[in-house]
Amino acid sequence: MLIPNAMKYYLLQILLCVVLCVSCKKGASSTTQDFAIKAHVEELEPNVKEMIKDWDGYWALKRNIAMIENTNALNAIDFMDKMANNCNAMILQIPDAIETPEIKNRVEKVDTRINQFYTEVNRNEMRERIVQNHIETIVQAFDTLNKELNRTL
Repeated sequence: MLIPNAMKYYLLQILLCVVLCVSCKKGASSTTQDFAIKAHVEELEPNVKEMIKDWDGYWALKRNIAMIENTNALNAIDFMDKMANNCNAMILQIPDAIETPEIKNRVEKVDTRINQFYTEVNRNEMRERIVQNHIETIVQAFDTLNKELNRTL
């Protein structure tokens, strides 16, 4: 059975659409992986954990960072208010035993990074790379705080 030219043209269009849809779908998944948040926060030593066990603002911010690490960057916008509040609590509740100039400086650096994120990123931001860059700087500042806590205490 011979297929008319119009039918061949129609089948060719359908085949082309299917190929385009499949290739676009594969491309979208690879770009999502490129925007995974690259975050590593140094773990606290057991004796340091014991010293700061009642530092609620610190632990709340640590939980928020852990949650952000397990999502895409644009979802981190939902954590803006929580991170700002937790950082403020962290600043106000620094335990007396660890309130050294170095620790205060590292806490202030985390606060600065969170404030930059809060002021520079609009809640309607659609560019994932911008949000990701801010989150990574916050995580780096928090990691530096943990390193200082481990070193000082």
